[in-house]
Amino acid sequence: MKVLGVIPARMESSRFFGKPLENILGIPMIAHCYERASMSDCDELVISTPNTVIRDWCFERNIPAIITSNLHERASERAEETLRMLEADQGETYSHTILIQGDEPLVLPSEINSVIKKLTEGAEIVNQVIEINKAEATSEDVVKVILNKLNEIIYFSRSVIPNNAEKFYRQLGIIGFTSFMLKQYVSLETTLCEQLESIDMMRFLENDIPITGLLSKEKIIGVDRHDDILDVEKKLAHDLLFKKYQSKYL
Repeated sequence: MKVLGVIPARMESSRFFGKPLENILGIPMIAHCYERASMSDCDELVISTPNTVIRDWCFERNIPAIITSNLHERASERAEETLRMLEADQGETYSHTILIQGDEPLVLPSEINSVIKKLTEGAEIVNQVIEINKAEATSEDVVKVILNKLNEIIYFSRSVIPNNAEKFYRQLGIIGFTSFMLKQYVSLETTLCEQLESIDMMRFLENDIPITGLLSKEKIIGVDRHDDILDVEKKLAHDLLFKKYQSKYL
């Protein structure tokens, strides 16, 4: 088993342009994501970007980075291209690929490892989820999920789902795939709800391909807008992992 970790990052976020290189306690967000993910059990970790400015920033700091197409609309497509490029370049294969979103600078290596463990137990696609309150569920920035009794995800939405519920769950930015299933993703046509919701994983669900929901107890704050940085900085200020790498940049 060989696991590739891919951190997609692009400058052209519609809600927050340039956020991968936005400083959080003096360190660009993409560096937080990379350093924390590098403490996980991924055998190789790479930043995947269509932007030379991000690639050049990484190269100056000896962080692995690869330039991918600027035509991808989905992070999963970017991760799949990265997988193919690295396999072709290195002449070897990765059994599993972990997509680690580049806008969750509080990502925990233990949470990445829990996704890897679930894949080793036989799951083909694993997406971490966490319980949230109703106030959080009303935000369109938050992707909500519905789970069945087997903890399989049966729908994703930016709307409040289920209607009138007391308990809600949100998607987190760690998604694990067998590399075979990630390659299958790009062979499938874009689906209607994927486009309407702007959510990658709907493509699998609309093709009746199951996704395992893995419940996390660790609340991770994503950076969707500039205002989110203050909340992240408050948590990072007392974060033990941050203290392990901050001297590399400050």
